[in-house]
Order: sequence, then C-alpha cells, then structure tokens
Amino acid sequence: MNVLVTGSSGLVGSAVMELLHREGHHVVGFDQRKSPITDHLTVETGDLCDFPRLASIIQKYNIGAIVHSGGISHPHAGEASPYETVRTNILGTTTIFEAARLFHINKVVYLSSGAVYGNHSAGVTTVETKVHPENTYAVSKLTGEYLGEVYNRNYGMNVISLRLAFVYGPNRFMPDPIKSLLERAVNGLDIDDAKGADQQLEFIYVKDAALGVYKALQAEKCSSSIFNIGTGVNTKMNEVAAVIKNLYPNISIKIGPGDLGYDFIGAFDCSEAEKQLGFKANYRLEDGIAEYAKYLEENKKSKS
Repeated sequence: MNVLVTGSSGLVGSAVMELLHREGHHVVGFDQRKSPITDHLTVETGDLCDFPRLASIIQKYNIGAIVHSGGISHPHAGEASPYETVRTNILGTTTIFEAARLFHINKVVYLSSGAVYGNHSAGVTTVETKVHPENTYAVSKLTGEYLGEVYNRNYGMNVISLRLAFVYGPNRFMPDPIKSLLERAVNGLDIDDAKGADQQLEFIYVKDAALGVYKALQAEKCSSSIFNIGTGVNTKMNEVAAVIKNLYPNISIKIGPGDLGYDFIGAFDCSEAEKQLGFKANYRLEDGIAEYAKYLEENKKSKS
C-alpha cells in the first residue's frame, strides 16, 4: 500500500514512517521540513493547507491511504498561537479529508488527543466519557474528529480518529515532562524542580503510539470510528522521577508539590481498540524510559 504520512518529521509521524517502511509499505512523508530522522525515506515538503501541493503528491505517488499526524501537537503550544492552531489543525485537517474524498482515498487515520476530554473526575476514561476541551489545541483536535464523522457519514469514507495519551520517546521536540527530567539525568545533572510531583498523566511510548496507528490503518471497517490509544495507567511525576533515579542513582532528583498545568484525565479504557483494532500497548513505563535513555545516551556520544 502507498501511504502518505503528514507530520512525518514529528514524534509519532516519524515512528509511523519507520514502522510502515519495515512492514513493506511504500511510505511518503509530508511536512513543512525534512528531518534527518527520515532522510532515508521519501519526504515531500509543503503546508497542510496547500491543497494543490497535496493533490500533486497524492497523484505522483498513487496514494491509497493517509495517516494524518501533522499539525500543532501540544496544548501549551496551541495557547501560545491560537490562530495558527486553528488554521493548521482545523483547516489543515479539512484539506486532508477533502483531498482524500476527491481522490477516492477512503482510509484516513487521524491523530486526535486525550486533551479533548478536558479535566474530569472519573477514574476511567472511555470514548463515551463526555468531552470538554479546555484549550484551543483540544478544540481543534475535537473539531477534526467531528469532521471525520461527517466525511464518514456523508461521503462513505473510513476515517478513524485515535485519541492518544501523552506520547514520549526519541525525537520529541515539543515540551514533555519525561524529556525534561531524562535529558538532565543523562547529562549527569542534579534535578531540583520547584513543582510538578503531583502532576498525573497517562504516558505512552512512541513505538506503542505508532503501533496503534498501524493497527488502525490495517483494520477493516470497524463499528466505531474513535478509539483511545494508551496504556490504561496514570502515573504521577514523582513516580516517573523514581524510575529515572533507578537508572541514574548518582544524581539527585527533587520535585516540589503541585502540577504542571496539564488536564487531569482518568486512565484510558482501551478495550475497544484492543477488540476492534487488535491494539495493546507493549511497553511498561520503565521499559520505555530505559529505551529512551539509551537513545539519548547514544545520541550524546554521536555529538561528542
């Protein structure tokens, strides 16, 4: 299958590119910039809202499916530039769906976010949990889901939306509390942060996120079009710190009480993703952080 992956230089997009390539698919990236991460793969540059450019790429490579991971991918970044978030994440997503419709590409996997749920008190979050987006980024992601539903219903397409937990791992450029701690630990720096110990997030390793995308891409027509993709486990940052301390016992790690400004979202119920897509996360937090740390160590050596 010829698959177009938007946001191919990003965290999840680059991992999806690699996975699809390993699985024997002809994969084409589409991003505003090329990245050394995917230099060995085909990547075309362009803006998500540039329909003529997108159409020419779809025709050039005879694209049969699209993974739409492009856009502004962090709630804090979204609040810094709300107009650009709306333009990129809503108009850009509409451009992708419309191109798919006009070129008869039925299968589109759209990367949404757990941020659509907003703050809530439930201990477990299912796809039926009431959505309550609390920032521009979350609103833009939920709008993409609604658009996907419209294209499914009105045009017979097969858009699957994946609500991802907080993705961490190699090649993340956006703010990330695990990255913040781990990069300092790898460089032998003591950590003394004023707040954040009580922040609770559901972390998913990037390879598991990419696996969820791949499973959605491979799935036949499902009875649902929206799925949670996570681990089903919420973790406080003081627990993350303990995992990192175990890897780097010679450094000091202190994190004060309080949160980091992220929504509280109950742990994901991913049972429908397991039943309909065959997805189940493989990485425990300890395993993902250890692999991430190894990558950072090797990258540090290559730069020295």
